[in-house]
Amino acid sequence: MNLDAKAHHPPESFFRTLDSSVKKNSVFVKKLNVLTEQNRTKLVSDLSSLNLTKYIEEVVHAICSAKLKMQDMNCAIHLCSLLHRRYSDFSPLLLKTLQASLSQFNREDKVSRVRIELRLLGQMLVLGIITDQKEGFSLLHTTLNNIVTNDKDKLEFLPAIVSFVKHCGEDILGVQSAANRQLVQQYNLKLPTIKILPKEKTTDFQRFGKRSIRQPLY
Repeated sequence: MNLDAKAHHPPESFFRTLDSSVKKNSVFVKKLNVLTEQNRTKLVSDLSSLNLTKYIEEVVHAICSAKLKMQDMNCAIHLCSLLHRRYSDFSPLLLKTLQASLSQFNREDKVSRVRIELRLLGQMLVLGIITDQKEGFSLLHTTLNNIVTNDKDKLEFLPAIVSFVKHCGEDILGVQSAANRQLVQQYNLKLPTIKILPKEKTTDFQRFGKRSIRQPLY
């Protein structure tokens, strides 16, 4: 549904049936700043009833700047998927915001922030929420390269790389998780794979993992 969202965006008449009040839309944006899995149901309900057309830039900023924990990521991804399917400008604004944040990687960045943004970027690409795949994967490539190059001595950002590989490794790097490898061996299974990148691009991304991690990933 994410991949063909552009063909199914609602007409303008649909948004006129939704609540456009400044107060309710502003309250919703503020709720996104403290986005958690516990309030997912309420956020989804609010999103479905509001006309956020004039607030998409604020929505994107709130999601990207929210102090997310890893257990809240599925909620954030769910909301991004719903927003992408309803608002045509959500995807480009999301990519633009992540570009502004990740392309300027420096040693003063917090590991927790980089870990969340890397996973968000990776999963937005895998799920087709970021539609400009060329720019999106270019940003991912640049970010990983910057981390590996600038952090090769202290390895302070190693947890961010490990987390990225854990959650996006199979789809982007072609690295199968230990749990799935065990299932394959135990039950003689052949698990389906998603080929998002050409083999040569996948190999290119794999090099970052090999340069930064010299032991089993997970």
